[in-house]
Amino acid sequence: MAEAYHDDDEFLGKAYDARLIKRLVPYARPYVGLVVWGTLFMLLAALFELLLPMIVRETVNGPFMVMGDSAATEAEKSEAWATLGLFSFGFMGLVVLQVLARYFNSYLFAKLGQCAVLDIRQQCYSHIQRLPLRFFDRNPVGRLVTRVTSDVEAIGEVFASGLVQLAGDALIVIGALALMMWLDWRMGLIVVASIPVMAVITWVFRGRARSAFRDMRVKLAVVNSFLNETIQGWRVTRIFGTERAMAAKFDEKSGDYREASYRTVFNFSLFFPIVELAGTATVMLVVWFGTTAIFGGTLDYGTFFAFFLYTPMLFRPIREMSEKYNVLQSAMASAERLFRVIDTTNDVQDPDAPQTLEIKGEIEFRDVWFAYGNRDDGTPDWVLRGVSFKVPAGSSLALVGATGSGKTTIISLLMRFYDVQQGAILIDGVDIRKMTKAHLRRAFSLVLQDVFLFAGTVLENIRLGDQSISRESVEHAARTVHADGFICGLKDGFDAMVAERGATFSAGQRQLIAFARALAFDPKILVLDEATSNIDSETEALIQDALKHLMHGRTAVVVAHRLSTITDSDNILVMHKGEVAEQGSHQQLLKLQGRYHKLYQLQFANGSASPEAPVTTSDVQAATS
Repeated sequence: MAEAYHDDDEFLGKAYDARLIKRLVPYARPYVGLVVWGTLFMLLAALFELLLPMIVRETVNGPFMVMGDSAATEAEKSEAWATLGLFSFGFMGLVVLQVLARYFNSYLFAKLGQCAVLDIRQQCYSHIQRLPLRFFDRNPVGRLVTRVTSDVEAIGEVFASGLVQLAGDALIVIGALALMMWLDWRMGLIVVASIPVMAVITWVFRGRARSAFRDMRVKLAVVNSFLNETIQGWRVTRIFGTERAMAAKFDEKSGDYREASYRTVFNFSLFFPIVELAGTATVMLVVWFGTTAIFGGTLDYGTFFAFFLYTPMLFRPIREMSEKYNVLQSAMASAERLFRVIDTTNDVQDPDAPQTLEIKGEIEFRDVWFAYGNRDDGTPDWVLRGVSFKVPAGSSLALVGATGSGKTTIISLLMRFYDVQQGAILIDGVDIRKMTKAHLRRAFSLVLQDVFLFAGTVLENIRLGDQSISRESVEHAARTVHADGFICGLKDGFDAMVAERGATFSAGQRQLIAFARALAFDPKILVLDEATSNIDSETEALIQDALKHLMHGRTAVVVAHRLSTITDSDNILVMHKGEVAEQGSHQQLLKLQGRYHKLYQLQFANGSASPEAPVTTSDVQAATS
C-alpha cells in the first residue's frame, strides 16, 4: 500500500490496461442483457449513420438529375418527384431510427455503468469494513472516502461511455473509410492522407493533456486535504485568531489548482480548433478535387455530396475518441487505486475450523509480545514484552501506566484488532485465534475516551442498527447509566436526531450514551478505555453508581487516569515500557511502596483531598519513570 497520499493521485496509468479491464469484466456479467442490447443499438446507430450519405448520393444522382435535365419528359419528372419524396421519407426515417438507437444505446450503457458502480462501491465498502486496524493506521480517511466515491464514479465511465462506445466510434471511422474508398478511391486517398496528420495532433495533445491532468489532480488533492483539515480544526483557528492566515493559504492552494485547470482547459481549447482546421482543410481538398473531377467527367454529383458528408463523419469520432482519452485514463487510474484497496488482505484471519463456546469471560495473557512495526534495522519495535496475567470471569482488571506503556494495545489485542507475534491470549482457556472474530467480539462492549456518535437518532446510536435490541432494552440501559435524564429532556427524546459526531451534546452526555450502548448489548466482558477521563465529577458520580450495576457478574477491563475508577478493581496492572511492572489490588500495591504508590501520592501532592482527582500525563510519567 502506498504511504504517501499524493503519490496515489499522481498515478495515471494507461488509457487502456488489459489487466484492469479483465478485472472489471465480471462486474458487467450480471447485466449481460444490458451489454447485448446496448451493443446492438450501438451497431444500428452506426449503420444508420453510414447509410445517410448513401441516400443523399442516390437522391442527387436520381431525382435531382432528372428534374434538372431539360430533356426529361413530364412523366419522368413526375416519377422523379415521387422518388424524391420516397428518398426524403427514407432519409427522415433513418434519422429518427438513428436518434432512437443512440438514445437506447446511451441509456442502456449509462444504466450498466450505474449498476456496476453500485456493485463495486458495495464490495469496496464491505471489504474496508472487514480490514484490520493496521490498514486504517496507514491510510487517511480522506483517501478511503475518495476511493469509495469519486474513484468508483470514474470507473463507471468505462461501462457508461468507455471502451464499447469507443468501439462504436472506431466502427464509424472504418465504415466511412471503406465506403469512401469504394465510392472513389482517389478522393478516398486524400482523406486517408489526412489521418497521419490527425494522429500526430492527437499524440501531441495526449502528452500535454496527460501532464496537465496529473498536475490538476495533485493540486485538487492538496485543496481537499487542506479544506478537510481546516474545517475539522476550526475551533483552534478561531481561538488563536488565524482565520485570515488560513484563508490566505487556502487562496494560494486554490490559485494553484486554478492555474492547473487553466492548463488543462488551454490544451482542450487548442486541440479542438486544430482538429477542426485539419478537418476543414481535408474537406476543402475533397471539394477541390471533386469539383475538378466533376467538370472532367470522372465523378458524379451524388458521390461528391456523399464524400462531403462522410468526411466530417470520419473526423467527429476521432475528435471524440481524443476527448475520451483522459476520461478512460482517469478511470484506469481510479481502478488501479481501488483494486489496491480491494486486494489488501486481512492479516487477522478467521480459522478454517473455528471453535465456538459460550463465553463466560475469563481472560488470560500468556507471555504476549507485540510490535506494530519494525525499527530501521528490521528488528521488531516491541510495544508489549512478555506480558502475562489472568482475569477470572466476573472480576475486574485495571490498567495503569504512562502514555505508550501498552495499555490500549492490550485492549486492541484482547478484541483481536491485531494478532500477537509471540505468546497467546485466551478466553475461557481457548486461544482467541481459534474463534471467529465475530463470535469473539460479540462478547465485548467497548467504551472509548473519544465517543463516536453516528448521524441518526439517539435510539439508533445506542443499538447501532441491531434490531434485536428492543426499544424497552435501550430505555432500560439508559436509565441504568443515568442517561435517561438528559435524553428525555430532548425535544423528541430517544427519537431526537444526533448532530454530526454528537456536536450538540457535552462530553459527559456523549459518554453516557456510550455507556448505555455498552449495556444495551449485554456483554460478558466490558472494556473501558479511559472512558471517564473527559467527564466532570458530578457526571462521574452518576457513572460510578451505574458501573457498580454494570460490572456485576461481568468481566471488566478498565484503563483510566482517575484513581476513583480503579481503586475497587480486583486486580491492577501497572504497565511500564510494555511490561507488567506491578500487579495486585489497590491496597496491596500501596503496601509495595512502588510505582503505584508514587502515583497515588502524586494525586494528593496536586492538592486533592481524595484519590478522585484526575491524574495528569506528567503525574503518570513521573510515577512510572
